[in-house]
Amino acid sequence: MSTKSLTKKENELIAIGVSIAAGCQPCTAHHFKAVRAAGATEDEIRQALDDALCARNSAIIIMTSLAEKHMSNMPVTEEPCGCDTKPLIGELISIGTALAVNCTTNLETHLKAARAVGASERQIQTTLGLARSIRKIAGQKAEAVVDTGGAKAGDECDDECGCSDDKPDEVQNEGCGCSDEAGGEPVNTQKVEDGLLLN
Repeated sequence: MSTKSLTKKENELIAIGVSIAAGCQPCTAHHFKAVRAAGATEDEIRQALDDALCARNSAIIIMTSLAEKHMSNMPVTEEPCGCDTKPLIGELISIGTALAVNCTTNLETHLKAARAVGASERQIQTTLGLARSIRKIAGQKAEAVVDTGGAKAGDECDDECGCSDDKPDEVQNEGCGCSDEAGGEPVNTQKVEDGLLLN
């Protein structure tokens, strides 16, 4: 089994895609700053966004097709995102995105494609761990809105929501919390043993 791990830049490119797919604003703000600090170019960041949006939009099409089938007995489209095989980092981003939006069709497709382009189990498990963490945080943020009854008209967003441009450094420096479960460190391959992400 290959134990090749991901670089900091690769981790952050994956985190950008998963954050966007999961709809986590604080995660997105944090990981945009982190990916740039890790040396990613604007083209690499754009490609990560494109890969994530392709898989997310495909999940929407798959579920829309399923709904149409149940409404009018139309045939179901379960075609994956339709992108050609991507470079390794693109496949890993697509895996993370598929897990973040619970799309089993794309998850199966991109797991197979990632292995075909040489992804190690360590890289795959790291990607899945990162996606699980970001998906969990996005859910917690949404539940917090429900618990507080939502924002009232005219209220400002909380500083941690990530949508405020007036304090971007403060929001981004706090981090999104996806590393909290790993003892304050980013989710990494240190917690992977025999191809399984350990808690």
